[in-house]
Amino acid sequence: MFRLSGFGCIQIAAALILSFSFSSPSEAGYRKATACYEQMHVPAEYRLVREQVLVQAASHRIVEEPAVYAFQKRNVVVQPERISYRKVQPVYEIRNRKVQVRPASTGWEYRLRKGRKILCKIEHPAVYKTVQERVLVKPAGRVAVSHPAVYGTVQERVLVRPALRKKVHQPAIYKTVTRKVKVREASVIWRPIRVKGCH
Repeated sequence: MFRLSGFGCIQIAAALILSFSFSSPSEAGYRKATACYEQMHVPAEYRLVREQVLVQAASHRIVEEPAVYAFQKRNVVVQPERISYRKVQPVYEIRNRKVQVRPASTGWEYRLRKGRKILCKIEHPAVYKTVQERVLVKPAGRVAVSHPAVYGTVQERVLVRPALRKKVHQPAIYKTVTRKVKVREASVIWRPIRVKGCH
């Protein structure tokens, strides 16, 4: 099979038209055709190509990250060291004491002796008795009492990382697509054929 140029096709087509137009069947029988052709339609030719197409262009965006906090324990003074004073009651003791009830004295008294009344001087000793009494041993007062400091644990919120603003690059996004492209236009060609009477 071969392909003729557009001008060659027109010439052949014209020759055939003239041959069919002006040759009668009887005349055609006496003329010997040296070559015969028939018209053939060649469809357009396509092929599939793969190519990358841009889906989303590259871009930049600002991302804000909030500050990060954490909780940590810390010892604090709940109550500082102090001194207080406690009142002390007086201390008493019960003791025995000999007290004089009547002092020693001298007196006179009459006595009968052998029928006679006589006057005698009499010595009267002192008279004592034991009594109980409450004695102050230790007077009232104040005693200093030391109180140590009292500590406690509290949780406090501390900053671990401050808030951030950063620029994030977003690369372009591509995808591969398959596309049908035309590699040859449709055409009409003349191809040689073998028919009776044609060599």
